[in-house]
Amino acid sequence: MTENSNAIVVGGGIGGCAIGALLAHKGYNVKLFDKNKTIGGRCTSYTHKGFTIDLGVHIFGSSQHGYLGDVCRMIGMPDAIKWVLSENPTPIMRDLGEEKIASQELIKFFEHCLNMPETEYEKLYYKSLSTFVWKFTKDPTLLTSISGMCGIIFCIPPFEASAGEFIRCFQQLAKTSSSGYPIGGCIAIPRAYTNAMEKFGSSVVLDAPIKKIIIENNQAKGVELKDGTQYFSDLIISNADIQNTVLNLVGEDHFPEDYVKKIKKLRYSMHCITIKVALDKPVTDEKFIMYYPTSFKNMMKDPSVFVGSKDKPPEKLPGMITIPTNFDPNLAPNGKQLIFFGTASIPGLSNYDAWGDACYKSLCECIPEIENHVMWYRTDSPATVETYAGEGGCIIGVSQNIYQVHERRPSQITPINGLYIVGAEAGGHGIGTELAANSAIELFEILKKEPK
Repeated sequence: MTENSNAIVVGGGIGGCAIGALLAHKGYNVKLFDKNKTIGGRCTSYTHKGFTIDLGVHIFGSSQHGYLGDVCRMIGMPDAIKWVLSENPTPIMRDLGEEKIASQELIKFFEHCLNMPETEYEKLYYKSLSTFVWKFTKDPTLLTSISGMCGIIFCIPPFEASAGEFIRCFQQLAKTSSSGYPIGGCIAIPRAYTNAMEKFGSSVVLDAPIKKIIIENNQAKGVELKDGTQYFSDLIISNADIQNTVLNLVGEDHFPEDYVKKIKKLRYSMHCITIKVALDKPVTDEKFIMYYPTSFKNMMKDPSVFVGSKDKPPEKLPGMITIPTNFDPNLAPNGKQLIFFGTASIPGLSNYDAWGDACYKSLCECIPEIENHVMWYRTDSPATVETYAGEGGCIIGVSQNIYQVHERRPSQITPINGLYIVGAEAGGHGIGTELAANSAIELFEILKKEPK
C-alpha cells in the first residue's frame, strides 16, 4: 500500500503536532505518524485509578501568551487551549535559618536581569550561568534560587546552562506573567494541535512506528512503517529526535561526515524522577512550589548533593511540585487531590523505586499534611519517559548548554533536501514545550518560502 501527502511528520510531540497544525492551516495535506497509542510525547497524560496523570511534572511558563499560544493564534484558533494561571508561584526553602527566598540580593539580581537590554544578554549566550551569577554575588540564598530555577527551566546544572538564554527566558516569564496549566491535563496541548490538523483536512495516525525515512539521490521521498506500508512526500519533518533520525531512521551514510560527527556529539538534558501522589482529600491550596532543602545551596559547586550516585539517592531532594487538581479539579475523582513531585536524576540508576521513595520523603517534608491522606503514589522514571519519547528518557531534548544554544543550536534544516527536524532538538528558544513550539514556528517560517 502506498499513499502520497504534501507533508509527512514523524513523531507527535509538541514540535511535530505544532508544525502539523501550522502546515495544515496553510493548506498542506499533512499526515502525522506517532509510535505511541496516545499523542504528545513527553507532554502527554494517561489515566490511573480514576486520575488523569501527566507523564512529567509541568508548569507552562507563558501559557497562552507564549509560543504555545502563538501556534493557536497562527492557525486562527486562539482559544483552542484553555488555561488556568498559577498566579503566585510559591518558592519554599527549608532549614536555612533566617535566610529568606526574597533576599535583597535575589531581588537585585532579578531586577538586573529584567532590565538587561538584548544587546547585553546576547553577549552572554556562550557564558555559563554559574559564572555570571558568581560575578554578581556569593549570596547562598541567591545561588540556591538560581540553581533551582535553572533546573526547572533547562533541566541542566547552572555550570552548563547559558546565561544569555536564562536571562532571555526570565524576561519572557516576567513580562508575560502568565505561568499556567491547561484544562484537561498536559495532553490538552497536543490534542488541540492535532484537532486543528484534522479540522483542516489532515490526519494523525497513532500506534504507527516508522521503520525508515526513504532517501533517493539526497532527496527525502517518504517513510516506511514497521508493517511495511509506505507513504510518499517530498517534505519529511522528523520530531523523532535528531540523533535517532540521522543515525537510525535515515542512516549516517546519507549525510556528510562532519554533520554526523556534530550530531553524535550533541548532549541532552538531564533525566527526571517523578512521583504522582493521590490523596483522599485536598490538603493544600498551592498550585506550584519550588522546594529547596538545605544541601541544595551547594549545587553551584558540587552537583553530587543534588543527584546522588547511581546506587543511592541523596538524603533530601530538591524538586518542582505541582498540584494539577488545583488548576483542574476534574483530573481526579470528586473530593480527591493529585500532587506531583519531580527532581532531576542521572541515567543508569540501579533502583528507580529508591529515588521515588526519596522524592516522597522530600515531598512530605515540604507538605507534611499529605501523610495521613495518601491513597497511593507511583514513580515515573526515565525508563517511563523513554517508552513515550525516546532520547534515553531525558526531560527536554538537546540541552541548552553554552555549546548548543542560539547560533550553536542544531538547525531544523538538514543536508538532505526535503528533510527537516523539529522540536526540542533543533532551533528554537524557550522553556521545554515552549522551546519545541518555537522550533515549529521557526520551521514554518522557513517552509513558507518553499513551494508546496
